[in-house]
Amino acid sequence: MFIQQQISTTIHRSILGQSTNAKWQGLKMKIICAGLQKTGTKTMAQALRILGYNVHDVFEQFFYEKELWDKVLENSASVEDYQKFLGEIDAVMDWPAVAVWEQIMGAFPDAKIILTVRSTEDEWYESMKKHFEVANQYVTMNETLLRILLLFAGPLAREFNKTQRAFIPACLGLPVMYGSHTETFLRSRYRQHNLYVKSICPNEKLLIYNVKDGWKPLCDFLNVGYPDTPFPRENIKSDMIHKLLNNKWEHDCGFQSRMDRQIRINSQNDLIIWHLVWLPVHVQMHELTAGGNLTNQRLR
Repeated sequence: MFIQQQISTTIHRSILGQSTNAKWQGLKMKIICAGLQKTGTKTMAQALRILGYNVHDVFEQFFYEKELWDKVLENSASVEDYQKFLGEIDAVMDWPAVAVWEQIMGAFPDAKIILTVRSTEDEWYESMKKHFEVANQYVTMNETLLRILLLFAGPLAREFNKTQRAFIPACLGLPVMYGSHTETFLRSRYRQHNLYVKSICPNEKLLIYNVKDGWKPLCDFLNVGYPDTPFPRENIKSDMIHKLLNNKWEHDCGFQSRMDRQIRINSQNDLIIWHLVWLPVHVQMHELTAGGNLTNQRLR
């Protein structure tokens, strides 16, 4: 573990040492939220929106920066790529960004880091466990059936699933956030991640933050005034999943409605193909079979 940290720290310093492209000087990126999933990331995103920041959470990143994440997976993402795709955004959080938060920090050395945490590790794990329970109400555990369903769901769902399966393991050490999980591994990952963020971020640019603490520590850290509105509370007991699948999550960039539309189009196409191709073939085969049976009867 110590050797891995040394290697990663060396990479981090080399990134910071690279000169940035002059085209991307004066970049807007102000905040990198480095907390893992289920540390109040949806609440944090809404709080920053209330403060006037342009926030890219999971779906914004998936829709608008997908080319960057593809480059990451191809091992071809450069400092300039991070600056190009994220330079006009004020804040990022959750996956995919949290999986490469250190590289983003290297590309935006003036950005502040917010590590969202829960009050205790037990509280974080219980929240994670609740997420799995809710997600499992909607997702089949049969991988073969899931692949078939993704075929009907269309290209958007397949791309999202592909991106999720690439970045979730980097965050949590799990393939996906549904199905079964190992409590010991999750707890260990939470501790490792938080300790590592604390170990490499300069104290003056790092806020270790619990959303239960409200506006004061957040606004003081960002040097902004306190808003008049109450501090938000989002995704309570993973209700975002219910809202998303019922087209009621306002920050999904239209993901669910687009996916529903693709499912309808695919179903219609399948029906057309059945009528134009498979049904005539089926009829012909039936006629040939019937004719063959009739011939056999006559031969007898």
